[in-house]
Amino acid sequence: MAAVVVYGIIVIVVLGIILSLFAYVRVPNDKMAFISGFRKRMVSGRLAFYVRAFERVDYLDLAVFSVDVDTKQFVPTNDFINIKADAIVKLQVGTTQDIMLIASKNFLNKNHEYMSNAIKDVLEGNLREIIGQMNLKDMVQNRKVFNQKVEENVIDDLRKMGLELKSFNVQSFTDEKGVIDNLGIENTSRISKDASIAKANSEKEVAIAKAQAYKEAQDIEIKTEEEIAEKQNALKIKQADLKIESDTKQALADITYDIQKEKNRKEYEEVIGDANFTQQDQAIRANKAKLESEIKIDQQIKADAKLYNMTKEAEARLVEEQKHADAELYKRQKQAEGIKLQALAEAEAQKIQAEAEANAIKLKMLAEAEGIEARGNAEAQAKEKMLLAEARGKKETLLAEAEGLDKKAEAMKKYGEAAVAEMYFKALPEVAKNVAAPLHNIDKITMYGDGNTNKLISDITQSIGKINDGISDGAGIDIKSLLAGFLGGKVLDNINSKSTDGKEEEILSNKENVDKKNGGK
Repeated sequence: MAAVVVYGIIVIVVLGIILSLFAYVRVPNDKMAFISGFRKRMVSGRLAFYVRAFERVDYLDLAVFSVDVDTKQFVPTNDFINIKADAIVKLQVGTTQDIMLIASKNFLNKNHEYMSNAIKDVLEGNLREIIGQMNLKDMVQNRKVFNQKVEENVIDDLRKMGLELKSFNVQSFTDEKGVIDNLGIENTSRISKDASIAKANSEKEVAIAKAQAYKEAQDIEIKTEEEIAEKQNALKIKQADLKIESDTKQALADITYDIQKEKNRKEYEEVIGDANFTQQDQAIRANKAKLESEIKIDQQIKADAKLYNMTKEAEARLVEEQKHADAELYKRQKQAEGIKLQALAEAEAQKIQAEAEANAIKLKMLAEAEGIEARGNAEAQAKEKMLLAEARGKKETLLAEAEGLDKKAEAMKKYGEAAVAEMYFKALPEVAKNVAAPLHNIDKITMYGDGNTNKLISDITQSIGKINDGISDGAGIDIKSLLAGFLGGKVLDNINSKSTDGKEEEILSNKENVDKKNGGK
């Protein structure tokens, strides 16, 4: 038990001895601790242990410090002016390990005051050197350039001492002869002069601006008056144009009214002419109906042909008159359009004399309209007289023809069957000719097979026979019986034979002509 206690005491004593040999330090960030002994090491901003009996701890201040540098005596500048300079310099121990080792050799365990006094002479020497290199005016006016030159010149000397330059600012320059003050007076005079010149220029610009404003106001006033005058002139011209246009439209309306009136009058006259013609036509139709009731064959054909021709002639005349009237109307419309264009052109070209020319144009167009109306009345009266004369002539001609037909009808009634037979013999060759006439319009006839030529002739003769039968059925007269009773059966046979032979010869002749044409082609 005693042995255990002894051993415990021994252990405690040994531990106490060991602990008494070791120690620790807490180094802030603005300090650098240099521990030397067994091995060298630098510590900043952390806890460090060391052996008391065998190692030591030294400190280097890392904070930025200021140094007031001034030249105690006057220093000549590059332009030989003696001046003094005062500057503030900010310094700090270098942050790299090599720089810190250099600083530890110079400023270990030293305060800022010691460090400032140690480097003040170095800074002052560099300051004097830069002053001798520059002119006074350049230093005073360009302090930034002066500061840069000093920094560039002193940086190597500071690095050799383990320091870094943070900033260099010159505070003031003082000369021995008051040159700087004189430069200030010169600058003051120049500034005053520049200010006076600037004031004069400003007053001049104000005067020019006032004059320019007055001129612009006068120009605007004159321009406004000119625009008002132009507007008034344009208004007068527009009023004149509107009056000319109104007068022109009124004149054209009057002419159009006269033309329409003339056209309506012509249409009325044409209607009257058509009515007269209709009356004449009705009279003719009445006479025709009377003749048709007495003569069923030849008179009907002739009357229809004459009526057709008369109708066509009348229609042709009406169409011609209508074309003439339309052409006359178109011509007058073109004349009216020409008058309108002429009036507008004259009005545009002579605006100053618009009123007088408008009255002249109006009088001229009214005179032309009266002339056109007078000519239209004269032409209408002449046409009316001509139509009445033609109607009277047609009426007399139709009456004469009707009287001739009446006399002929009475003669036929008198002679009876003999007259009918005579008409038949006269019409028969014409019928045969008309039956064969279509063959003249045929370029070529091709016959296939035997006997087709005879069949063609037979068909034509049968057509003539059918015409005779049709006449007999339509008129109620048996032509063969009539001829047999008038001339006897033998004469009738001879007539039929000769008539048939004549028809066949004529048909053959027409056929030969067709064959010759085809052969010629």
